[in-house]
Amino acid sequence: MSKRMKMTVAAALTVFIIVVILLSVYAGTRQTALDRVDLQYFYVADEYLSVVDRTDSYLGHPDLVKTSASSDSEALLVAYPAGHGKGEIIMKESSDGGNTWSERRTDLPESFADSQETPTLYRLDFTDGTSKILLVSGCPSWSADDEYEADGFNYSLSSDAGKTWTEFSNAYGIEWAESMPDKGDPAYDGIPEEELPNFDENGKVLPYDVIVAMSSLTRLKDDGGNYIDAWMGTFHDYGFYNYTSILTFDDNGEPNWSAPRKFLHDRRDTESAANLCELEIYRAPDDTLILLGRSNSRTMNSMISVSTDEGATWSELKELPYCLTGDRHKAEYDAATGNLIVSFRLYLPGLKPNALSVQKNLGGYWVAWVGTPEALIEYAENSAFDKTSRLGSGMLVIAETNDGASDCGYSGTVCLDDGTFVLISYGKFSSDADEPYILQAKFRLSDVIPT
Repeated sequence: MSKRMKMTVAAALTVFIIVVILLSVYAGTRQTALDRVDLQYFYVADEYLSVVDRTDSYLGHPDLVKTSASSDSEALLVAYPAGHGKGEIIMKESSDGGNTWSERRTDLPESFADSQETPTLYRLDFTDGTSKILLVSGCPSWSADDEYEADGFNYSLSSDAGKTWTEFSNAYGIEWAESMPDKGDPAYDGIPEEELPNFDENGKVLPYDVIVAMSSLTRLKDDGGNYIDAWMGTFHDYGFYNYTSILTFDDNGEPNWSAPRKFLHDRRDTESAANLCELEIYRAPDDTLILLGRSNSRTMNSMISVSTDEGATWSELKELPYCLTGDRHKAEYDAATGNLIVSFRLYLPGLKPNALSVQKNLGGYWVAWVGTPEALIEYAENSAFDKTSRLGSGMLVIAETNDGASDCGYSGTVCLDDGTFVLISYGKFSSDADEPYILQAKFRLSDVIPT
């Protein structure tokens, strides 16, 4: 064998050994997000899944609402943008609890065509027995080269169960900021710092840069435990300050949003370290408010806190275990079984799919945590943080993206009166999907969790 041939063989052998080593490292370190969840999980069968909308273009970030409080009504409304967050609002309706869906509605307000962020939907039930449906869409600045500037948030109301809608009204945007006095004006005397508006370097009031406007909207109660006609909404900005704004209505039925308040100011160090955002606030049967939030710093797990005084004060922010870590938590309760489900995007920070991957986090699943509100409260108040804690009774794996990416999982979540859950999310959930589409899961817990 010639010297050149020997060198060629040696080089080939070296390459082969390197490939074998790399494949061994890859195989030996390969993992998914589910591998790190130390909680029993159950796949939701295809028979409980159905496509709500799918095209050749991006569809995402839906929200869902039951349009009537009546127990004999299963009318639902879903809204989502034609794009990643920003884009024309698409709306469909169902009269049978999601068994069938209408075509896209063509009778929506003109202003819905220029929605600047993911819409959120809520039904407002008033003490006089009437109801309204609220749709909110934030107006963030997005990026330096984007056409949109920070402009507060837009909202629309329906007084007829979603049949007709008002054109967008704006709150705490550019027009409001221009009407406000400069920093140092006596009008701000005595106002706590966390309730002051934001100012630029010249002391001019800035419009709020609102992201995921009304990620939660919680109806409040009075000191006697009775519901009142006031709702606490939450949103965040690019500084990852989280705000509340209280929605009320005047005697003429006109809406009013209170001045935004940085309501976690006493927890700012943790809020900032976590880049806490996209909060869900759920009212437990004992009236404890449970806060669940995304950690966008990707250096910490998702966060939990509780309040027993209608959101005036909150417990220490505590990291959640992997089984509740991810983005955009949405909670719904089944009174018949006493179980809460929390739908979210499973996304675990600091864990690579394998040792060779450039990815630094594990994602790719739309899931729903199953457990009791009491378990969450106990964890928030008394339990030590443990990433692998078996908090809850199980996890539902609803769908997996075809590329392992995290772009999925924001969902609307409703529990019908018979205990049937309807959840609608988005993602590239089929092998042939090039763009995310809108997928529904409809089931009872007894359908998907073996007894």
